[in-house]
Amino acid sequence: MLRGFITSRRYKTSGRNKAVREYIVSFPGIDSLDKAKLLIGKQVEYRDEDLRVKGSIVATHGVRGRVRVRFRKGLPGELDPTKVFLKLNGDLIRGLRLETPSS
Repeated sequence: MLRGFITSRRYKTSGRNKAVREYIVSFPGIDSLDKAKLLIGKQVEYRDEDLRVKGSIVATHGVRGRVRVRFRKGLPGELDPTKVFLKLNGDLIRGLRLETPSS
């Protein structure tokens, strides 16, 4: 699991739906557009004490490696911006050339 940071909300609403479900997230080690494109379609999860909200990466945002994440439902108003986790597998780690943490 790779911990990400919510940088901002994306206020994309319609006439009926006012829920904010999209957020701009940055992950350490992902610092270019090419690396961010490899993350599109991957699953992420927001974890708080007893709340878990799943989502997926839908697009890149800018050229500095940030991505746009759409969650299945809106996150709480007083959220902790450091509790977003990306589910990793071996192929993704090799493709991104990330450092694997040693225990």
